[in-house]
Amino acid sequence: MDILFSSIAKFSSLPASSVIGVTAAIGFVNYYFLYVVKVPKIHCKEGSFKNFIRQNVPVATTKYWPTMWCFEARFQSVLASLIRSFVVPKAPYNREIFQLTDGGEVALDWLEPTKHFNDMNDITILFLPGLTGDSKCEYVRATSLTVQKSGFRVVVFNYRGIGGIELKTPRTYSANNIDDLTEVIIHIKKKYPNTILGGIGVSMGGLLLGSFLQSNEQHTHKHFSAVMLLSVPWDLLATTRNIEKPFLNRCLCSYLAKCLCNLIKNSSNMLNSSSHKWNYNEVIKSKTIREFDANYTIKLFEHESVEEYYKKASLHDKLDLIQVPCLCLSAADDPFCLESDLPLKSADNIENLAILVTARGGHIGFLEGFWPFSNHNEFMFRLIDQYFSSIFKNQIYKQFTK
Repeated sequence: MDILFSSIAKFSSLPASSVIGVTAAIGFVNYYFLYVVKVPKIHCKEGSFKNFIRQNVPVATTKYWPTMWCFEARFQSVLASLIRSFVVPKAPYNREIFQLTDGGEVALDWLEPTKHFNDMNDITILFLPGLTGDSKCEYVRATSLTVQKSGFRVVVFNYRGIGGIELKTPRTYSANNIDDLTEVIIHIKKKYPNTILGGIGVSMGGLLLGSFLQSNEQHTHKHFSAVMLLSVPWDLLATTRNIEKPFLNRCLCSYLAKCLCNLIKNSSNMLNSSSHKWNYNEVIKSKTIREFDANYTIKLFEHESVEEYYKKASLHDKLDLIQVPCLCLSAADDPFCLESDLPLKSADNIENLAILVTARGGHIGFLEGFWPFSNHNEFMFRLIDQYFSSIFKNQIYKQFTK
């Protein structure tokens, strides 16, 4: 007891600034351990698929430790992109230029597996990047290399006008038009007739993949056998409200809108014409994603309104249409899709789809460890490896297919 009183007396004799600093540090550490470090929540109907995840995907049942000094959602999202751009090595893709039936072209970037397993068939993972992403983006490279090391072939689908490929027709892409994706999938199946196809969709790529999974093409031909959806903006109407809030969210929105406008400017030879349904000069002045979609996307793909387009592209009310085993990853603090916007109640009533929700992680962030400046296997990439390595083993995915 004397030691305790002596320690208190010494602490009390410290300068006020030191007392405040120590108290703040203790409070911060307590907050981190109590509210930041948590075991992810698995939202899925109790049954064989949920048990499969618990037993075969260790990261889903252990605490996720976000980087202590940058766990704020927007900081984590931006910093993750910055750090990966430096530490993730270049992916040695083999590029294929694929011509679409309307004369358009897209780039497919391939990586062959670095190892093979006796208890798995030939597996190909098709990767769909986010809104303006391509195969060179840091999270795409990191995911591609993870999939390759896991023993699977990976192919990145670079959308029209993306990945250094010039537009050949006055047409780009949207979050729910699956025409180009369907052609790419059929091409993959022809190129590797015996391959089993898996899919990864990140952000907008997750919406596009989800739209395909609901389609008659998928339900009839069962192209995909297992998929993952990462940082998906499940409800686009809610997402646009979230990212248009001041100040930091609005900055992210403006940046993405600027990237979209730059894509249009880079293809002005194809997209700047009085014969098109859109006004080129209005499109390139768009300040938000909603404005861009109103000025360009809905006119290109003939939607009646932005609201109608967003409702069709959203997945939050269509989860029951996905018939293959699907593991999703979302952060409760994703600035694009808050926890209140996640379709958790729907997922709790579906047997073959699970949404893994971390307390922190931002949008495609999920940094972890005190020092993330190294090319180690991060939370998101370990999840990808563990899920696909388990679900494709001995064709287990067939047990969870409707």
